[in-house]
Amino acid sequence: MAEEQEGQVKMFCGACPDSHCGKLLYFMSHVNSEVECSDCGQKHNPNSLLNVKKSTDSNVAVGNVLKSILLSNTAVKKGSELVRIRGLSNFHCKIISPLLTSYGMDKKTGKAKLLSELGQAEVFNCAVFGNRAFLIEKEHLDTPGYGRDDTVSLGYLNDTLGMIEKANGGDCLVPLYSDGDGHCLVHAISRAVVGRELLWHSLQQNLKDHLQQENMKYQELFRDFLDTNEWDEIVNEADPNYHPPTNEPFGLRTIHVFGLANVLHRPIILLDSLEGMQSSGDYSGIFLPVLVSPEECKSQGSLNKPLAIAWSSLARNHYVPLVGIRYSTPPKIPHSLLPKVWGVPNELVSTYIEFNENGGCEIGGSRSLQDSYVQRLVSAMNELFFEKHEVLPKLVADVNQFIFKPSNGVGISIPEIIEFTQNAIESESLFRCLSCQALKKVKDMWPRSWREPGGRWYTRAQKSNEGLIANAIYMFIEAQGVHIMYEPKFDMLMPVFSKDQDCDLCKGVTREVSADGSVRYMNGDRTSIQSNNSKGCTCGFKHFWDGNEYDNVPKV
Repeated sequence: MAEEQEGQVKMFCGACPDSHCGKLLYFMSHVNSEVECSDCGQKHNPNSLLNVKKSTDSNVAVGNVLKSILLSNTAVKKGSELVRIRGLSNFHCKIISPLLTSYGMDKKTGKAKLLSELGQAEVFNCAVFGNRAFLIEKEHLDTPGYGRDDTVSLGYLNDTLGMIEKANGGDCLVPLYSDGDGHCLVHAISRAVVGRELLWHSLQQNLKDHLQQENMKYQELFRDFLDTNEWDEIVNEADPNYHPPTNEPFGLRTIHVFGLANVLHRPIILLDSLEGMQSSGDYSGIFLPVLVSPEECKSQGSLNKPLAIAWSSLARNHYVPLVGIRYSTPPKIPHSLLPKVWGVPNELVSTYIEFNENGGCEIGGSRSLQDSYVQRLVSAMNELFFEKHEVLPKLVADVNQFIFKPSNGVGISIPEIIEFTQNAIESESLFRCLSCQALKKVKDMWPRSWREPGGRWYTRAQKSNEGLIANAIYMFIEAQGVHIMYEPKFDMLMPVFSKDQDCDLCKGVTREVSADGSVRYMNGDRTSIQSNNSKGCTCGFKHFWDGNEYDNVPKV
């Protein structure tokens, strides 16, 4: 073999290091930029990829690099809400969150069960997480949709966070991303507690129930701040399904922050830019759970540590969570930076917050929910979601990414995306590209179940005078003017046209998708399962044939 020329660009491949991804990623030598995974959406330094090796097939490698570039520079690029960390995106968490309001996980079976059947109240009590706090891993600090919030990174909180960093001797309190869909307050609180937006629905339902039950106390406590006729709207705004009148702002107020502090049995500290905190405006504050006794705000004899959130910009219309960094010094807000207590006498602060010798207070605490538990809980809810909707939440998320987001549709609700996915699966018109994994809905596509053995058309053709003949053309009344051909390789009737089935992005081959998200392969198709056999097909993936997967396409 001739020696490679000096300076020649080489192609390498390695697996995505995310424990729930592992997609094979290709990159070029002499390139120092990060590699973006087209599957989970994370970006990785090439040095962090697993099992890195030189690619033996330059054509395959170049093709994969070009496809990655294509996916990262089009409308289907994963937005912040769709990037997956350990298999979960914000969108995924949001669509299963309503289930967690009424269901829990049976620890013995790992299955979802109504909370009432588990001996609990009908609605999940978020106060059980009063002593929990999320701590982000350093390697995910810059992960879109999971790590630092992009808008905050523009500098709005720099002075405030700089003072906290100086007081703690290092970077220790990080503003994280939270979705801005009108529920950003509960998204921020959920992320501060468990790291995911899984609790947004439960938090909001708890908040609404709390405001209804304690309505008279609230009206008495805040009679000088809010008019009596505002209270019905304040309660309505707390409903998880609340939709404001047209053109009105959508979001929760500071009174709702106070309510959530009481729901969680722990203080919530709202920070702002240094200028905002020093102004006379009502932009920051310490929200104390004064409607709950101090004893009920304790865990293992100590007061629950406060959570911290902040405004992300001067507009003050979006909340972001402030969390600590795993394996780093627990973050403390210095006394000089603590805002005034909101809505109640300042003297109550020491009743609900423990201060250190310098008057500062620790944020969040060190008790985090184990990710293994979160994964089991999500798995149980995924199964329940499938039972209720007959599609998996991950497939709904993919439909959102590849079909709805590129169309720039305004005001499309999650229930509408779920219904669209259900209808596409039922009509067997949802297809996935075997090459770039993009989804598309094929119009006027006749169900595969009609065209395969036992199907409506297959049976008719089989019983015709000619029977099933290779490459023979058949006509069916349901598809007037369309030629249908029998393809013996697949043992299936196939429409003669094929362009409508090509991938809209890379023009690759597409196949029908099942309700569980699996692809309905045909003989010879490249699957998404990697082949570890060095003598296998140079594409690096297994191939489907008669229900099995092989390292090479079987010879017939």
